[in-house]
Amino acid sequence: MEKKVVMAVDIGGAKYAVGLVRENGTIICKRRYDWKHISAESVIEEICVSMQEMMAANPWEIVHSIGITITGLTDPMTGVWISSCFMDIYELPVGRMIRERFGCPVFIENDCNASAVAERQFGLCKKTDHFVYLTVSNSIGGALFLNGRLYRGGRGFAGEIGNCWVDEELPTSRGNKNKGKRNALENVASGRGLVQTYLKLGGDKKIEGETPDGVGIALLAKEGDLIAQKAFEMEGRYLGQVIATCIMLLNPERVIIGGGVAMSFELFKESLMETVKTEAKSLRGYFPKIQVTALGYDSGLLGAAAIALCELDC
Repeated sequence: MEKKVVMAVDIGGAKYAVGLVRENGTIICKRRYDWKHISAESVIEEICVSMQEMMAANPWEIVHSIGITITGLTDPMTGVWISSCFMDIYELPVGRMIRERFGCPVFIENDCNASAVAERQFGLCKKTDHFVYLTVSNSIGGALFLNGRLYRGGRGFAGEIGNCWVDEELPTSRGNKNKGKRNALENVASGRGLVQTYLKLGGDKKIEGETPDGVGIALLAKEGDLIAQKAFEMEGRYLGQVIATCIMLLNPERVIIGGGVAMSFELFKESLMETVKTEAKSLRGYFPKIQVTALGYDSGLLGAAAIALCELDC
């Protein structure tokens, strides 16, 4: 029996990835790209050119469908990219546009929802019917997998965890605290938020001549830099507040964290778990497993493949 091969496209705010993936989750080949320019027209053109190049380089692989993960709000039923404020793209019929170029079925999904489906198919949640998935990267997304299926909510936007608000009791360089101040989780705990926390705590505005980013701050923390370590401690507190709420509300078996910041999980795991146990203390130890995705940086790409494969199997 011929094995299905999917063309997977993972669209991010700064970069995108294209790959060929088999139905068992094996990535045949992949390549990551920086955007040359970001606009509705150029995004479509760039990913189409990249897909054509990959097909030309692998002529023996027959592509059955195309799966696309998208940052921001999507309508999987119509194939419309509803909005991405970060990229200034709105109401783009990406599904129809790609289908007209390649002549095969195209399926789109929000990147975090797709990553959750991939975790269920290929990762830690193969036997898990109830879990919450967070993507912590330049932004923060969330997905709810409940009763054995992706839960979308009444309008399809369920799981927007990054827009939940948390208490921002951030110690300043003078030792005071911003008592009572609240902010959206995405603003304080995304990669961008981690950098801002580091700077507010008095961290260096340049790390080896470059503007700080999550990777650089993680390296400093591992080397013993106290400010970097404190920034990651606050990262755990912020994420822990929202995860605790999710646990109390949804009673998941697992909480999976993906995205670039998740790769530094050990730096904020202790404060995250402390916060969860404090704010969800009524559970008395009946906490879900809180883990980093098993799919690493390929979770988005595998998510794109997973949504296409799920639709083909329906």
